[in-house]
Amino acid sequence: MKPFYIDYSQEKIEEHQHAYRCLHCKIPTTIIFGLLENHAKDCSYRIQQSKWTQLEAGLRPHKTHFDEPHIDEVD
Repeated sequence: MKPFYIDYSQEKIEEHQHAYRCLHCKIPTTIIFGLLENHAKDCSYRIQQSKWTQLEAGLRPHKTHFDEPHIDEVD
């Protein structure tokens, strides 16, 4: 899981000079603040990133497996 999610497509908010928002859910970047959970629940970027995060979590080895004592180990 990334600490900050800032690689989403953005669009300029026309009423403001230096304000941007997510192209998908239209939430301003100042509210999103780099956090995936600050995108709208139905935001396509959030949904896609959530799928990648779940996939990555499934591919990581489980720490408990490596902490278990093994029969072939010598004390």
